Amino acid sequence: MTSTGNEKDSYEQFMGALEVTNDALTELRDTPVIKSIAELMDKQAEGRKFGVAVYENDAENPHDYFTVRMHNSKLQLASHGKDAPDIDWKVSMDYLRDINQNPRKYIEDPWKLDVEWLKNRLQDGA
Repeated sequence: MTSTGNEKDSYEQFMGALEVTNDALTELRDTPVIKSIAELMDKQAEGRKFGVAVYENDAENPHDYFTVRMHNSKLQLASHGKDAPDIDWKVSMDYLRDINQNPRKYIEDPWKLDVEWLKNRLQDGA
């Protein structure tokens, strides 16, 4: 796959956001907002893959795709580009940029983390 400027930027932003999300999940694992997600992750998501679509302005027109999987209670990149899983999470570049520019904001206030998609997918599988 040839990398365009948008794909390169979205890759860097996505990987940074993934790191912040994992840091927040680890740091806040025992707090009420994260605890239920962490328990679901531990019980039923190990190795499970989730499709992600990244968009700039219109969620119906993504410009990049990722597949993430759960491993050791963390989200990990499984592949860059469109893979087999259905799209579970549509994420905007604005969100990815903000989480990279303000990581403490998300770690200190987990309600700001966009993990509702993950919680819903895990509950659906329960």
